[in-house]
Amino acid sequence: MKNILLSTILVLLSLAGYSSSRGIEIFNRSRCDVYLQLHGSSKCPDCEIEFKSCLMVIPAASSVIFPNTTTICGFPINPPAFVHSALIYSGPRHCQPLQTWIVGDPKCYQPETIIWTMNQDCKRLCDCLRVRWEPGGCDGIARLFIEPC
Repeated sequence: MKNILLSTILVLLSLAGYSSSRGIEIFNRSRCDVYLQLHGSSKCPDCEIEFKSCLMVIPAASSVIFPNTTTICGFPINPPAFVHSALIYSGPRHCQPLQTWIVGDPKCYQPETIIWTMNQDCKRLCDCLRVRWEPGGCDGIARLFIEPC
């Protein structure tokens, strides 16, 4: 009985730890796929880039939600980290010239306007995208909005 009670308490404590970790919601309201990499740190608030996600594609007219950083490729599973910025690519890595823009928490970075994006065939699409970062604080969920200019 004591083991069951102890196990239940440990599970509840671990869930509480995950629920207070910071996550991110990404809303791509454009007609173009957007390539990006999330950056984060183990401390909040902190602008140091300790963790980088795998390169990910946010499809056109879609949204992606990471309720906490434990589900983001490249971020630690335990303890959860905090997302503070995103590196946005002008297209897939094989496309040249490849440009990047960094957006994130206003304490660390200024929001940017993306000039152009490319598709898998490296053809220019979406000549202008506006990216807005809404910080979620140390215990909330940040939001990244990608919209046409």
